[in-house]
Amino acid sequence: MIDSGFRVTLDPWSAEYDASVLLAEAEEPDARVDLRVECAEWRAVRPDGAQHLGAPCFVDGVRRVDHRLRVTGEGGVRFGLLGTFAVGACASDVQPAIVHEIVSRVACVGGGLVLPSFEVPRERGRMALFFQGHTVAENTPLAPVQGLQNAMRRAEAVLAAEIAERGGLVFLDGPLTFAGGARGAVVGFVKRLLRAYLPADAAALLPRLAVGERTPLFLVAHDAHPRYSWYARIAHGRVVEDPLTGVVRLETAADDGLDAARARADASACLLPAFASDPAHDPRAPQNLLPIGGLESRLRHLMGDPLMVRRAIESHLHARAVA
Repeated sequence: MIDSGFRVTLDPWSAEYDASVLLAEAEEPDARVDLRVECAEWRAVRPDGAQHLGAPCFVDGVRRVDHRLRVTGEGGVRFGLLGTFAVGACASDVQPAIVHEIVSRVACVGGGLVLPSFEVPRERGRMALFFQGHTVAENTPLAPVQGLQNAMRRAEAVLAAEIAERGGLVFLDGPLTFAGGARGAVVGFVKRLLRAYLPADAAALLPRLAVGERTPLFLVAHDAHPRYSWYARIAHGRVVEDPLTGVVRLETAADDGLDAARARADASACLLPAFASDPAHDPRAPQNLLPIGGLESRLRHLMGDPLMVRRAIESHLHARAVA
């Protein structure tokens, strides 16, 4: 029991189930694509060198469902969860260095219901866990997980914009869906090619890209925030892997103009191959960049031991239920 108006109980569905749930990135299905914004000829582009945009910075986040909830009150039963996400930034010049770390916890419930924010005390002087009330419109088992994901993505976008305002080039893991009209050298790094933005004849160029090459820029127009996008090869996969292994899609806000987008595209093609990961160390290689992999490990550590967090939640809810 968190509030007298609601009965909050633990859902018997294991939180670990979330690990196998794939949430699609919110890419715009009705976006219009213009391939003629940079080159009259659709061909591979190999930049001679990247304009100096400063040492690259990488922004990413990780999330975890700590416990699934059933919330009963006026209007029936709603699905919910208690979850944690962490967002950080890693500056990479010679040696990667973590420069920002943020950990947040949410109590996310479907059906438009917002639980009051609350604290979960912990034993032995450990810092209490504070869960901020959050809601999503849909009332399905997956909706609160998507709400947790979206909260993390918004925090990533805010952090990336803050760093870009101070200068330098920022690679934000994932599309710029939550970046809105933010200005600055922020580049969305999409490592899983879930959607075909190019017609078949243009897409035929992708498997032929060499490491360090990119496609011409193309304009992805939707709502009020158009973006320039491009594909680049950061590494080659193994012979048993798909020819597109090592090809990523990148995007940046169109508001800063074509020249700024071209400079960021050239920088990405020149810089990112040095950060491609190795399949011996990362199952998502080569697309999961080395600084991102290190940042994710650090952020998971900061979220705390999942078993200890779950025990604290269970103890807190039990104490409230029998009070």
